[in-house]
Amino acid sequence: MAFKAELLRKKLKAEGKSRDELAAAINKHKRTVSRWLAGTNPPKPKDLEAIARVLNCKPQDFDPFFADMGVGEVSIQAHVSAASHNAYELMRWRYGVSQKQIMELAPVLFAIVAGHALKVPDQDDALELKAQMSGRPSTQMIGDHIDRRASKLKHCFGLSSPAPYNEPSRNLFDTALHRLSAQAADYVDARWYVGAEPGDVPGASGYVTDTDLLEKITGGDRELIEAIVKGRIRLSTVLQQAKEGKANVSVEEFADSIRHAHAQGIEGQRKAGLKKLKAWRAFYADLHPDLAEEYDHLVAQHCHEEGWYPERYTDDDRIQNWVNPFQEDRHINVETLAEYQRLKAEGSEKGKFSLVFPDRDPIYRRFGELQKHRAQFKKQFEETWV
Repeated sequence: MAFKAELLRKKLKAEGKSRDELAAAINKHKRTVSRWLAGTNPPKPKDLEAIARVLNCKPQDFDPFFADMGVGEVSIQAHVSAASHNAYELMRWRYGVSQKQIMELAPVLFAIVAGHALKVPDQDDALELKAQMSGRPSTQMIGDHIDRRASKLKHCFGLSSPAPYNEPSRNLFDTALHRLSAQAADYVDARWYVGAEPGDVPGASGYVTDTDLLEKITGGDRELIEAIVKGRIRLSTVLQQAKEGKANVSVEEFADSIRHAHAQGIEGQRKAGLKKLKAWRAFYADLHPDLAEEYDHLVAQHCHEEGWYPERYTDDDRIQNWVNPFQEDRHINVETLAEYQRLKAEGSEKGKFSLVFPDRDPIYRRFGELQKHRAQFKKQFEETWV
C-alpha cells in the first residue's frame, strides 16, 4: 500500500466531515482515525474501502496502488520494522527488485531457512563426528535433546528450556541463519543480528543484507552501519532529504546525510521520550501521589545517575535506553544500601565467605515493588497517550 494521509485529510475537509463523523460512520474508534489522519498507522484495505464509500470516492484516491492487482493476486498489508524497511531499500538498490517482488519470494526463502533450522541437530551430529575424528573437543551442547525435540515437532524456532541456566536451548531458525550466512560471508553479515529467544519469531534487526553497499554509503562507519541495520534511521527518508533540490546525490553526500539523520534521530527520540516521561510522571502522581513521592525519593537517594548502566548492557542497550527515558531504566547503587553493606561486612569477618545478594536489603526490595506497581499503570497510561 501507498496510503497518503494528506489526501484523506483534504477529502474529509472537502466533504465537510469531521474526524468523529468519519469514525462513527465506519464504526471505528476516534483514536484509530486520528492515527490514519496523522499518517502514523495506515488503514487496512477493508477500512480504506469503507472510507471511500462514506466520502463518495474510490480507495485509489488515497492509495494509488490499491487496485494494482491482476488475476490470481491478492492485496496484503503488513507493518514491518524500520530495520526490515532498510533491508528492502538495500535490496532494491543492489538487485533492482521491488518490495512486492521480495514479498513474493518471502515464503520460499522462509521455507528454505526453516528447513535448514530443522536440520540443525543433524548438522550438529556431523560436526561432532568431525570433531571426534580430528581429536578436537566435543561440540555437543547441554540441552541438545530439547533442540532435537523441537526439530522432531517441526518447531523451526526451537523450544524454550524449562531450566535455561542448566539446559540451554537454541532458536533453531537463528542458528540456521547464522550458518547459512557464514557460507555467504562475502555478501552478508550476521554479527549484529539480534535474533530471538528459543520459541520466539526473530525479526530483521541487526542483519546486514549487503556488506559492500553499506560500507560504501556509510564510509565504513561501524556506528552508522549498526544504526541502519537496527532501524534507528530510515534510509528512504534520508535519501529523499538528501536529494531535495538535486538531480543526483554522491555517495559522500548520502553518507553525510545519514550521519546527520542519525544524530538528529537520537536527539529527536530523546526529546520525545522526555516529553512522554513528563506526562507519565504527572499521570502517575495524580493517581498515587504518595507512591510517586516515595519512588522519586528512592531514585534521588539510592540510584545511580541517569545514563549509568550495568556492564552486561550492550552498546545497543545503552543507546535505546538513553533515547527512551520513558522506560525509567534506573538502577540501585548498592553502595548506598546500609543493610546490604552491613550483611556483607558481617559475612567477611574472620575470613568467612558469605554470598550476600542486594535483595536482602529492604530498600532494594521496596524499590522493586514500586517499579512493578508503576509498570502496571504504565500500560494504562500508554492507552491514553497519543
